[in-house]
Amino acid sequence: MINLDDEFEYNNEEEAEVAQIVSLQLHLKGLNAIQDKLNEQRMNESLYECCECGEEIPEARRQAIKGVTTCVNCQELNERRI
Repeated sequence: MINLDDEFEYNNEEEAEVAQIVSLQLHLKGLNAIQDKLNEQRMNESLYECCECGEEIPEARRQAIKGVTTCVNCQELNERRI
């Protein structure tokens, strides 16, 4: 005789595992996209002025973050919007 409760529980566990795997794959895909963007950014030269507000980007920031295009204030605003 088949116990439907056991089979149902097994399917829920299996579905939960599949959902976890899919979630991890999506997170990994997102991380890879961010890494690709950062690698591409590093290939570009840092700007001397912020592309959003026109303020000067300090030398220390331009050296620390290769390919930087925004000042600290604009970067913080952009990150809060996300």
